[in-house]
Amino acid sequence: MIIFLAAAALATAAPTASPTPASALPSISSGNALPYPAYGSPQPQIIQTRSEKGVPQTITLDQATSIAIARVPSLAAARAQVALEDAAVDQQRTALRPDLSISASGTHYFYQGGNGPGVVGLDASGQVNTASLALAQLIYDGGQVRAKIEAASLTRDATLATYRRDAQTVAYDVAQAYYTVLDDERTVAVDDQLLAQDIVSENLVRAQIRAGTEAGADLASQIATTANARTTLVKAQGTLQNDRVVFATALGLDADIDVLPIDDTQGLETSTPATNLPAYGSALDIAYVERPDYEEARLTIGSNQASLRAAQRGLSPTLSLAAAKGISSSDIGGGAYLNNADVGLDIKIPLYDQGMTRANVASSRANVDIAKANAATARLTVQQDVRQALIAIVSDRSTLDQTRTAYQAALVSLRSTQSQYRVGVSTLPALIQAEATLASAATNIVNAIYALRLAESNLRFALGTILQ
Repeated sequence: MIIFLAAAALATAAPTASPTPASALPSISSGNALPYPAYGSPQPQIIQTRSEKGVPQTITLDQATSIAIARVPSLAAARAQVALEDAAVDQQRTALRPDLSISASGTHYFYQGGNGPGVVGLDASGQVNTASLALAQLIYDGGQVRAKIEAASLTRDATLATYRRDAQTVAYDVAQAYYTVLDDERTVAVDDQLLAQDIVSENLVRAQIRAGTEAGADLASQIATTANARTTLVKAQGTLQNDRVVFATALGLDADIDVLPIDDTQGLETSTPATNLPAYGSALDIAYVERPDYEEARLTIGSNQASLRAAQRGLSPTLSLAAAKGISSSDIGGGAYLNNADVGLDIKIPLYDQGMTRANVASSRANVDIAKANAATARLTVQQDVRQALIAIVSDRSTLDQTRTAYQAALVSLRSTQSQYRVGVSTLPALIQAEATLASAATNIVNAIYALRLAESNLRFALGTILQ
């Protein structure tokens, strides 16, 4: 069980016994209750925050992720890109749809002295009215349009996969900011308790001086240690304030919004949670299916292959149906309409296009090769991410276990050194070293707690399951 020292007595009172141990790390709330800075001139106008409608002041990781997905500007742009590619698919489909149009015209003419229709030498005037309905329909083009539709559809799907990975990246960034703030909050609380412990030791030195068993000069060394602890605390507070800004902006909120994460590491202080890690091969199988960026790479290959097929059909013959139905009148009064209609097939056989098709084919084939190379790179990236994520969890779990052992040993060492110093069988340098060892061990255990949680998020990100 982890033991942490409770708050010490006031600096002016000499302790009569060792500080009472507690059963867990200090509460985050104890650090948040401190003024900022804990020592120095307060500047409330610098860190003043405000609330945001619809955003709780304390939120879970799931709530934070949901807010970020809805508010982060980059995801709004990614959604718009998906809509743009969806419109591009519809644009390509228009070539397979009939083209139906209505046209009408009315022309009044006047010709002077034989310059137009009518009796030679006389002025002539009249009205010509026409109206028609025209239909055009592509029948065959060698499959060029369908290949373009397939390419556009696959590009749209690849863009959607990119959006999904962008959303996962946002979720991971939120998790990183979330656990960083929790780490900072717990660090402030720990540094505050360590400062209290240094004050206990300082009072112990003062008591020894009053008892005549220690030289007055020894007090300066302990005062320096206490002052350094105050400096560490204030720096930790500054880091916390900066990382709160990062957390707010990671959620797509203004930098001065008051929002804090809820600590979800209960139980980590006393035991390492069991994590059923998949074998590397099984984890890879999951990632190959779930990772949107890997899916995007494969879809891009398909899109470029479809574009290549479309380019290869650049010299294919095309067959189209054209039909028109209309009425017209050239009567002087604008009446006496006559019907007209026509229907026919239009076939076009390209013979030479200045080498455009050959160039398009070469360009499309190169794009296929590039897409295949990018997919191979994406596959290697997936393998690297998954393997490193698994290793990190194993390492961080072991680190957390070892930091507990180190902390317990440092606590025992400090209490023993304090007792020995009190009876005059230990030295002040030994006491200061024991304090430093405890401070380091406490910092390490806090870092290990949240490093493990972030490693768990990193594994889900590597597998592509972070939003599931």
